[in-house]
Amino acid sequence: MFDCMEALGMGPRQLYDVTSRGACMLRKASPFFAGLDPFAWTGSASVQSVETQSTSSEEMVPSSPSPPPPPRVYKPCFVCQDKSSGYHYGVSSCEGCKGFFRRSQQSNATYSCPRQKNCQIDRTSRNRCQHCRL
Repeated sequence: MFDCMEALGMGPRQLYDVTSRGACMLRKASPFFAGLDPFAWTGSASVQSVETQSTSSEEMVPSSPSPPPPPRVYKPCFVCQDKSSGYHYGVSSCEGCKGFFRRSQQSNATYSCPRQKNCQIDRTSRNRCQHCRL
């Protein structure tokens, strides 16, 4: 995982090997790391960032952020003319009609109209006659 650990703080610290010889014990780094200077400290309380260069042939050109896409506008619900939430069961429908169609389909329900099968279905009256709504 990690070969060494360094404590960040007021300046450079000793490197410790944390990869072997006990889970909770730290020992001084091996001579292999003795000549390495992993961080060049510029001040007493500084933190240095690591910068990398890209090896690709393309230059990074800053671009302006793209504007957010316009909100989707759906046709009104085909059944009750309420605000549509998308296309469900092949037509533009609201959440209420979507749920009604799903329940009707799953239960294979048959409905009858107590009037003359010509009820007006709109947002406020859509729950009055299930036959005409379907």
